[in-house]
Amino acid sequence: MSGSDEVFSEESFYYVCKQVGLTADEMDDMNIGQCLDYIQEYIDNNSEDGKQKTIKASQNDFDAF
Repeated sequence: MSGSDEVFSEESFYYVCKQVGLTADEMDDMNIGQCLDYIQEYIDNNSEDGKQKTIKASQNDFDAF
């Protein structure tokens, strides 16, 4: 297993959370696992070129709009 020897500090964690759009209030309401899940969803929903993936809107999406 190859990995980095860098330490993922508390400051680094907060920085990543802010980069994906989590607010301090949202982080207070979430545990670390939920924050990490949110970060992973953010990564999964953004392509490598930085553009957000598009999904086909359903009737529910149009009704909610």
